Amino acid sequence: MFVPETSRHKAHRSENLSSAPHAPVPALAKSLRPRHITMISLGGVIGAGLFIGSSGAILTAGPSVLISYVLSGLIVFLVNIMLRDIALHAPGHGSFVNQIHFALGPLSGFVAGWVYWIVWVTTLGVEVIASASLLAPYVPLPYALIEILILAVMTAINLLSVKNYGEFEYWFAMIKVAAICSFVVIGCLLLGNRPVPVAQNVFGHGGLMPMGVFAFLAAIPTVLFSMTGSEIATIAALESDNPDRNIARITRTVALRLLAFYLTSIVLILCLIPWSDNIRGFSPFLMVLTRFHVPYASMIMTGVILSATLSTLNSGLYATSRVVYEMACRGDAPRVLEAMSPQAHLPRRAVLASSAVALLISATAIFSPGVMFAFLVATTGTFIMFYNVMIVCARLRLYRLSAWKGWLAITLLLGVLLSMLMTPETRHELAAGSIALILITVGGWIKLHRSIHASDGGA
Repeated sequence: MFVPETSRHKAHRSENLSSAPHAPVPALAKSLRPRHITMISLGGVIGAGLFIGSSGAILTAGPSVLISYVLSGLIVFLVNIMLRDIALHAPGHGSFVNQIHFALGPLSGFVAGWVYWIVWVTTLGVEVIASASLLAPYVPLPYALIEILILAVMTAINLLSVKNYGEFEYWFAMIKVAAICSFVVIGCLLLGNRPVPVAQNVFGHGGLMPMGVFAFLAAIPTVLFSMTGSEIATIAALESDNPDRNIARITRTVALRLLAFYLTSIVLILCLIPWSDNIRGFSPFLMVLTRFHVPYASMIMTGVILSATLSTLNSGLYATSRVVYEMACRGDAPRVLEAMSPQAHLPRRAVLASSAVALLISATAIFSPGVMFAFLVATTGTFIMFYNVMIVCARLRLYRLSAWKGWLAITLLLGVLLSMLMTPETRHELAAGSIALILITVGGWIKLHRSIHASDGGA
């Protein structure tokens, strides 16, 4: 599914690789430690998608949503294995986006880079809105000013040093992990000490598959999108002392830890309350705690969800700035973003640019909610599927051993795309994402031809 190249493009790529085998990316800081990388890998995939978005998945599939989580966890595990393999097989080529460029060619690298960047700046805009909505009842300031202040604080954290980003993300992730662990403990205590009708809750409202035999397929896109973000850890590992070792370690374990957190939480939710009692957009975690009169549940969950959104903002700014910086270094983004802070080894212009675009996207939610903002949000699902497929294709191109894992990942990802096509709620997202992909590919094609003609003219 990677973007095809003509023979001339391939020759041009081969010439570039022979003359410059490694992407000309100046050295970033090496301030992150293994503990930072571990928590970044967990924090990147545990967010509002679990704490709130799981309600939609449960209502879509009923108790069979557990199958959705198992299959989504398998996809995340396989993609992480692909990330590990391409990082170790082609060390020195930067993030996975740079390695897609190296393995599949400049056009594929261009498309993958901009697709990934758009996904995350759109996510940043959404998370700014979510964070402001959580704080608005408690902060006596205009809503727009709260948005600006939130984004300004997160931007400042990313501008100080990469170590600051790592420390903040470490504690944000720790809050989320502690919240899930606490919920599991409370849930187990409730099951052990209260007369909870578990069988009735799980099977008494239409059985195991109340929405149909294949309803779990319709829930997979929602579940999988809530699990995305583990690739941020592979980008962060590049700013640690031993990137290859850290990447190998985190990609081997993060999907299993993630699946344990998600599955345990969802099983407890299904056991403690009827699945049909969930409300789309309302946290099932909070519903359980409120139903059993757990003290201060609302205040605590509001704090946890706020930390989850701030964590996503923190990581998203980091990921978008590094990716657009790499693209600038190889000419796929404006060269002005290539500037590096000599003292902190930070791409500060890239951070500021990503932050500014995120603010513009959050503004479109006010000025053009039904057109521009809706279109951007609708593209993210297809874009996530696309860059995951590109990761797998890059792995198959670079590293042919155990290729069955790659083909299994491709099959599962294509199955998710098929389920999106079959589900009315996600069909328009697939269409919007496909249109945007075509536009980005055309832009990359024009850029590539211009660079080829420029090099021919120089010769």
